[in-house]
Amino acid sequence: MKALKPADAAFQGLIDAIEKRRATLAEWEAFGIVFNRRYGNDYMPLRTKLDVVRTQLLHRLDQAYDTKGLTKGERQTIAELITLMAEQVLASVDDVAVEELHRRYRAPQGGDASPDGDVTGHLGGPGEHGDDGEREREAARAAYHAKRKKTPKRGSAQERARAEEAEVHRSIRDIYRKLASALHPDRERDPVERERKAGLMQRVNVAYASRSLLDLLDIQQDLEHIDHAALGKVSDERLGRWNTILEDQLRGLDQELADIKAGYVARCGMDPTSSVSPKTVKRVLTSSIEHLRELVMAFEQDVRTLDAGGEFKAWLKHMKGQLAGM
Repeated sequence: MKALKPADAAFQGLIDAIEKRRATLAEWEAFGIVFNRRYGNDYMPLRTKLDVVRTQLLHRLDQAYDTKGLTKGERQTIAELITLMAEQVLASVDDVAVEELHRRYRAPQGGDASPDGDVTGHLGGPGEHGDDGEREREAARAAYHAKRKKTPKRGSAQERARAEEAEVHRSIRDIYRKLASALHPDRERDPVERERKAGLMQRVNVAYASRSLLDLLDIQQDLEHIDHAALGKVSDERLGRWNTILEDQLRGLDQELADIKAGYVARCGMDPTSSVSPKTVKRVLTSSIEHLRELVMAFEQDVRTLDAGGEFKAWLKHMKGQLAGM
């Protein structure tokens, strides 16, 4: 078997890489439908429920603040709990009553900095860290892109770049013109074949508008205008231009994939240096949903404890220990 020339090998390698990227994008697109459905049906209702039950607990604590028999230290613990939980609620919802509670109970000059996570030992899930969490997610997005950002090429003369761009455009235009000539529906008498060519011409127009050389070449292969043997007859100069176009397409696909992954990293609060795939994102979302359920149940239990009244001081002592450990 005759060995491929370097340009031929590069051409085939680029086509293979582009097809793999497209398959990966299709996988992400299919996953996105499932993710968004579960995010909307499971995750967001739990987030809303969590905000509701935390707000209920805030009002219970506000009512309990003036309970007779509480020490100054116990009231201080209540004030700290209200301040911290109010900040967490306000990070995700606008609530005038909660804002008022936060204003009344926060320590002078802002008090101590709020710790990360939910108070009372109920650790926060994705998006449960207020403004700090938002900053972390933005940093994660930036870090993910920075990790994959390529060093820009240097020394390319402006005129040379324009000339190369013109050559690239000419290569795509030449293929487009040949296909348009071969596929012109008005030149086909057979109605079935005319309809087929009209459909192919639509594909050609879409591919030309998006500067997708690979799609244009695929259509050429469908029309049997080129095959793998015919590739060997393409001049190195033309093949080099084709490779330049395909490299640009590959970079565009890689950037699109990076944007998709960065979006999930930011949305799910994932480590930007970790592996990001539909499988890992699904695992994180499942974990986040389970964690939110646990948080909701824990805060509901806190509300019941305050409503019962009898165990309030013991609960408050436990909360003071939790605050001290933060």
